[in-house]
Parts: sequence; C-alpha cells; structure tokens
Amino acid sequence: MSIIRLNSGTWISPRRIISCLKGILALICCILLFSCAGISGAGTRAEEEPTPLRIYPARWYKDHAAACSLTFDDGTLDQYAVAAPELDKRGIRGTFFVVTGFVDRGAWQDGPFLRRLFSWDQARDLAWRGHEVASHTVHHIDLAANPSDATAELTQSRDMLLEELPWVPAVSLGWPYWRSSEEAVALAENLYIAARAGGVKAGPEDWFYGGVNGGSPENIYRIGARGILSSDGEAELRPILEEVYSRGGWLIPNFHGVDDGTINSSALGWEALSLEAFRRILDSLKEQDIWFAPFGEAARYVMQRDALVLETARAGRVISVDYSSALDPGIYNQRLTLVVEIGQNFRIKRVDETETGRPLAFTRQAEGKVVDRYLIDLPPGEGEMRILLEDR
Repeated sequence: MSIIRLNSGTWISPRRIISCLKGILALICCILLFSCAGISGAGTRAEEEPTPLRIYPARWYKDHAAACSLTFDDGTLDQYAVAAPELDKRGIRGTFFVVTGFVDRGAWQDGPFLRRLFSWDQARDLAWRGHEVASHTVHHIDLAANPSDATAELTQSRDMLLEELPWVPAVSLGWPYWRSSEEAVALAENLYIAARAGGVKAGPEDWFYGGVNGGSPENIYRIGARGILSSDGEAELRPILEEVYSRGGWLIPNFHGVDDGTINSSALGWEALSLEAFRRILDSLKEQDIWFAPFGEAARYVMQRDALVLETARAGRVISVDYSSALDPGIYNQRLTLVVEIGQNFRIKRVDETETGRPLAFTRQAEGKVVDRYLIDLPPGEGEMRILLEDR
C-alpha cells in the first residue's frame, strides 16, 4: 500500500488524521477480503498497481478549457427584458450588478441620462432562473475618488441584497467605474466573496488592474473584466478570447445595455449594443469549450479549488480519497470536478461516499494509450470517497 498526499491548501484538521487511520484500517480489511476470495496472489493482475495514477481538481468545472462569466452593470430594464431572455435561450446564467439604492425608485439619474431599472421582484425572478444578482454599491459612487463613502456604500448594498434575496448565502461586488481604493478593497474582503474590476486587454500592457485573468486571479477582489462597447468588433475581442484560451483563463465580458430596437431609450443602459451584435457574441462564445457560470459561482470554484486538500491511499483495486477545505461550506458551496488519471490496465467501476455508500457521479473523459482520464463530481465541504477499480 502506498500513501499519496496532494495538498493545495495549508489547513491541517485533526479530523483528517482520524480519517486517515480509518482509511488505512478499511484498506487492510479490503486486502484481507481480496486474499480470502482468491482475487489476489503472486503474479495476478489484482496486485498490479494502476500506474500512473494522479488525482487533482480540474482547473474549471467539468474540466472545460476556460471559464466565462457574463456580467451586466447598473440593473437597467433592458437587461431584464432583452438580455436575460437571450441568455436563457442558450442555457447561460449571468451576473447582474444592481445599484441597490435606486431599485425602489425605479430609475437612476446617471449624469444627464435617466435610466429605468428593473424592480426587486424582477431581480428575484432572475435569481430564481439561476442568474446572480449582486452589488454595484448603493449609489454608484466612484470609490477610488471617494474612499470615505466606501463603508456605507459597500455595507448597506450587501445588507439590502441579503434582505431582498434571503436564500442567497453570500454576495459578490462589481466596482463602479471598475475602480476601487486599497481601503475599499480591504473593506470588501470582510463583506463580499469576490469583486470584479475592469481593465482587461490582450497582450502584455497593463490597464487598471492588469491583463487577461489566468486560472487564479492575482487578487480575488480586483478581478479583471472587459467592458464591451458598441464600437467593439472581432478585431478587438478575438485576441482577448485567444489569450484566455492559451492561459486556461477566466473571461469576464461586461455589458451595460442591449437594444432590440423597440425598447424605450430610457430603459437602455450605457453603450448599448444592438441585439444582433449581442447575439453574435453569445453564439461565438457558445462554440468554445467554455464553462459558463455567474461571476460569484466561478469565484467560489477558484477559491475552493485552490484551498482543496486531498489525501489519497491506495491498495490494489481500492483508492480512498479524503477531501477537505478550510473554507466555510455554507458559503463556498460550489461543486468541484476531480480529475483521476489512471493507467490503462484498470478502469473505474464505481465511486462511493465512504460513510453513506451513496454513489458519486463520474464520467470517462478520454481513453489514452497509457492513461485514461475520469471526472468525478465532488461535493463541497469535506468528506471521504472510495474509488473501486476493475480490470480493463
């Protein structure tokens, strides 16, 4: 028997020490049972190790090549009436950052423009359809220029969202004007699970908070996004998509308005795209190997993936996996994808939760000449699983 430890976090739990001892005892019992049944013996395949063997969390859910979170700022009525139905048709769930202090008024005076907003009832409808409704502060104040307003703007907006959407365990944030201050970021760390900034360009040059996001953004409270303008075409957007793909990264387009030609101009967001242009962007993205997830969901996946601790023990055809994390599973409740790479002499027969015996879903992703890859749907929090192998 060999013990494999894969540690992507730093938290050490006494529970895992006890769990490891339990796993070793269970494996010894399995070995004895196999021996009594005549399954193992000198020179038989049962004693062969399923080598090579690697177990690790996928960079993105379902092992997609990249991730994408479609975000919408300000909560204007066109987003509810025009943009959201287009997302629904394609099975995409987006994030809508709302200016909470103006929702009850039904409108927001954005400089010289009066912008009509969708209501709290409509926000709840979006949330029930799987979209994320998140914070864009109370009054859409530039907190980089007004740091003294940060406490009220961030705290009150979060509290209002939790009151209006009480089933949501935590809230994410979109910085107004894509800007923040060090003080505001420090405050957001105690109130939100993640925050979206701006400034993404393709290539090495930095603007605001840097370039295209990789698999793990440098600062989870200043995650770069790309504002989509009505003047943008493929020449501006294609290099960004290509860089996201090359880095296995996280693409975060940021929209404001979508104009179908019939909606009242007062209901349109800033820099509104035509419906045709919006559809072209969505359809182009859907052709890619991308995991589409709301901003907060993708952020939770990143944080849970990077905090995951795996302890793996192997004996013959039984692999026991203990998984844990220091994060609160009541908030960080996104399912992860676990990748198992195993030598071609074996294949996975079944995956069970150790304590309950409940089967866990898994898929065979690819068959290789030397290694096969399997994807296991890993529940959030901590637990133990048992992977049972059979001859291929």
